[in-house]
Amino acid sequence: MKAPHRRDISARQDLLGKELRQLFDDYTQEDMPDELLKLAAQLQGAFERPAAPATPAAGPGEGTAKDPAKDPAAAQPSDPEVA
Repeated sequence: MKAPHRRDISARQDLLGKELRQLFDDYTQEDMPDELLKLAAQLQGAFERPAAPATPAAGPGEGTAKDPAKDPAAAQPSDPEVA
């Protein structure tokens, strides 16, 4: 089998490039479905609104380890494999 000439390879690459550009141009000219436009608008709105804190900041004494004597749930390990 004979190796293809550089000119033939280049011609094939040019043809492939033209076809890919045409496919891309056709695809980018298509209309977006209404549902997708609504979803995009919702996502954009979610990113533009300032986020409110989910929980208030911990006050003095809050956020510390729980005393198992006062809270029986604190004495139970959360992961059974840890016990």
